[in-house]
Amino acid sequence: MSELRSLYVSIKTKKENLERFFNASPQKPVVDQDWITWWDSREMYSKSALDEIPFFNSATNGAILASYKDNPQTAGTEIWDAAAGTWTFDILFLSENYLEIMPVLAWLKGMAPFLEEGDEGVAIIYDYFWGDKDVMAHLAFKDQQATFKLTSHTSKLDKQVLAAADATLQLAYDRMSELYKDVD
Repeated sequence: MSELRSLYVSIKTKKENLERFFNASPQKPVVDQDWITWWDSREMYSKSALDEIPFFNSATNGAILASYKDNPQTAGTEIWDAAAGTWTFDILFLSENYLEIMPVLAWLKGMAPFLEEGDEGVAIIYDYFWGDKDVMAHLAFKDQQATFKLTSHTSKLDKQVLAAADATLQLAYDRMSELYKDVD
C-alpha cells in the first residue's frame, strides 16, 4: 500500500513577490527537458510518456494555496517570516501518486518568474510521515528558475534543508494531533 507523502517549501523572497504570484492566474505548464528528465528518473508502475502536465485550472494561485492551507485533510500550513523574508508552506498529507503531485509541482514552478534575482528556495515532496525517506520531487529555486533535482532519497538532501523540513512537518503533525486529541 502506498502512503501519502509530505510537501515542504521554503523560499526567501519579498512579500510583494508572493502577493503578485498569489494574485496571478496559474499558467498551463509546458513539457520541457526539465520535466522530462525528472519524470524519466522516477520509479513507478505503468509509467507512460510525459505528454501533458496536469495543472490547477483555478482563478488565482492564491485560491490553490487556500485549498490546502488550514485544510484538516491535508494539514497544510503557511508561515511568512518577515524578519528572514522567508515563505514556508507545508502539506503533511499530500499524495502518494505522481500524477496527483504534478499540479502542485507545476503551481510551484509557476512561482519562479515572480521571484527576483537573488531569491532562493527549495520544495521537496518526501516520505516524512511513514519513514521510507524516499523523495518524489525536489525543486530548487534560483535565478528566477525552478528546476528539478533528481534526488531520490532524503540522505541526498542538504542536511539543513532536511532538518528544517522535518521540524516544520513535525509542527504540522503536532497541530493536527492537537485538533484530534479528543476524537474517539
